[in-house]
Amino acid sequence: MLKADSDSPKLTEHDKEVLRKIIENSKVPDSKIAQEIGISPQAVFKIREKLESQGIIKGYMPIIDFKKIGINALAIIIIRVKSEVWDKYKDFEVSERISKIPYIISAYRVTDVQASHILLIGFRDIAQKEQFVSQMQTKYANEIEIREAYSFSVDQIIIQNPISLLNEVIDKNDFSTYELFPINKKN
Repeated sequence: MLKADSDSPKLTEHDKEVLRKIIENSKVPDSKIAQEIGISPQAVFKIREKLESQGIIKGYMPIIDFKKIGINALAIIIIRVKSEVWDKYKDFEVSERISKIPYIISAYRVTDVQASHILLIGFRDIAQKEQFVSQMQTKYANEIEIREAYSFSVDQIIIQNPISLLNEVIDKNDFSTYELFPINKKN
C-alpha cells in the first residue's frame, strides 16, 4: 500500500487495479480494463487521468528489443566527474550534459567517493563501445574519470522491465524477502 504524502498520493483499490493493468500493458484500452476489473470505462478514464495529473504516470514507453534495432552491445560505465567540472557547473547542468550523450539508455546520479554517475549505454558492437570509451579517456580526460566499465551482449539481458517491482510497491508497505537460492532449506 502506498503511503499518503505529497510524493506518494493515496491510491484507492480501483486506482491500484487500473495502475497494475497499465503497468502490464500501457496500450490496453480503458474499456478492456473496465471489463476486467468490473467498473465503467469512464471510471477507468478518470483514474488514468488522475494518475497522470498526480505524476504517478509520466508517460508511456515501449520495451524495445535492442538487437532488432541494431544494438548488440551494452556497457555499464561508472564515471567520476572531476572537481574542475563541479567548480564550473551545477549538478543539474552536469546531468543535462550527460543526458545528451546519444548512446545513453539510462543514467543515474550517485553520491559516492569513487563515482558520480552510472551510465547504461548501448552500441552497435564492441568496436563502437571501445571507440566511445577511448574517446572518453582521451578527449574528456580532464573532465571525467572512468572508474569501471562492464560490457555485455544484449543476448545476456535477463529482464528489462519493472513490473514485479511496481506490483510489489503497489501491494505492500515493505519489500518482502526473497530467497534467491534456498540451498540449505529442507522441503
